[in-house]
Amino acid sequence: MGDFTTEIGITTTRSEDGQCVMECPVTTLHMSTADRVHGGVFFTMLDTAMGRAVISKLPEGRGCATLEAKINYFRPVQAGLLRAEANVVTMTRRTAFVEATLTDEEERVICRASGTFMLTDTYTQAERERV
Repeated sequence: MGDFTTEIGITTTRSEDGQCVMECPVTTLHMSTADRVHGGVFFTMLDTAMGRAVISKLPEGRGCATLEAKINYFRPVQAGLLRAEANVVTMTRRTAFVEATLTDEEERVICRASGTFMLTDTYTQAERERV
């Protein structure tokens, strides 16, 4: 059994130099009751890609946690391959601001997100350390 993103079919194809690309083939697991991909799948892909983009700029062993994120949805998806691309826009000693775009296999923009991430001293943190 893997982590959440692996279990729902998301794979990382690139994560380096403040950029991350993730892909996910749409399956019935991803569908909402309205017979289209659930918005939570889109958000999971974008949030994870943004976090991994940040981690790719940090020294080994350091991590990050999402402080806030915003997403705009533009069109539904019912089948195909989803692709999330995230780029670190700016990073300070304590935070990073990241933007990400999710496209379908025809390279149409499905949604966009931005987020602010807290940089942490360790990759994993206890509940109390994040507050």
